[in-house]
Amino acid sequence: MSASSSSPYAVGQLWRCEGRSADERPVLLINRIEQHPLLGGEILHVTLRDARIRHPGAPGGMITGMAHLPVIGQVFERSHAELVGQDTPDPAYIEGYQYWKQSFDAGNAGSYGIALSEILESIERMLSSRSAH
Repeated sequence: MSASSSSPYAVGQLWRCEGRSADERPVLLINRIEQHPLLGGEILHVTLRDARIRHPGAPGGMITGMAHLPVIGQVFERSHAELVGQDTPDPAYIEGYQYWKQSFDAGNAGSYGIALSEILESIERMLSSRSAH
């Protein structure tokens, strides 16, 4: 790979990923891309859409998206992501991004590098444990 090769990712891209079942085909919208050479390249700040995340505190017990998730390119690769379109960045991600950035700069936050299906499982576990208290 030459030094002039560029990332396959760009702000505004929509990527459809494998979910946890045939009826879950989540989409990631890239809102922002940050370069972090010491941490292996890029962190992509995405909005999650079209997921099916069980959440005991939500109406109907389900949420379908999240405004902000920090991920790296491996998430797209491990989720067999397919570029499906373009959209404008979702301004709703900014609040979550600012909270993440503050934590990241303090050394208390990172980014996901696992398959999206595993991220969804992790989020579901976290939400169910919070509501149990």
